[in-house]
Amino acid sequence: MKNAFFVSASIACGKSTFIKNANSMGFESLSADEISRQILEKNAPLIAALLEDEELVCEGQINRKSLALKIFKDSRAKAKLENFMHPKIREELLGQMQILDEKGKIFFAEVPLFFESEFYKNLAPVILIYAPKKLSLQRLMRRDGLSEEEALRRIDSQMDIEKKIALADFVLENTGDFEAFRRNCLELIERLSKDRI
Repeated sequence: MKNAFFVSASIACGKSTFIKNANSMGFESLSADEISRQILEKNAPLIAALLEDEELVCEGQINRKSLALKIFKDSRAKAKLENFMHPKIREELLGQMQILDEKGKIFFAEVPLFFESEFYKNLAPVILIYAPKKLSLQRLMRRDGLSEEEALRRIDSQMDIEKKIALADFVLENTGDFEAFRRNCLELIERLSKDRI
């Protein structure tokens, strides 16, 4: 795709903040997480049955907090869920990307597990939002009210952030304050936009 850029990171590194900055500049974006939420809602009873846990469904919807606790503790449940979800997410995301690509203006697709899945390899350049593990751990504990053990389990379920650096086309550091990161985002987005003109 000529106009697409994937945005990825490890958990609590700043993907969503990058996307918000891109949107504020008038650029469109897509979110694999948002597509995932929609698929979860449409398939709640099916997913509960797949994971053999009817208590995951409350008033017809998946309790996402309970689901997260389950899959980060049970690798079999995590694999089952991923095998069900990922092909559906990929199909929907790529369909929406095709539509945006035809508009002829750069856009961004936020895919948290870009490097882990390899579903999207070589389709478009990828921007890695980087923060060292220790910093993302602190941010995740503060953001989601998790214990250090719970936060570490979530971070360690993904590929190590240091390994992702070598696989990315662009690396954007998010190690300082909010304003410094915002400036870095705007500078990179402007540069990418100018390069496509």
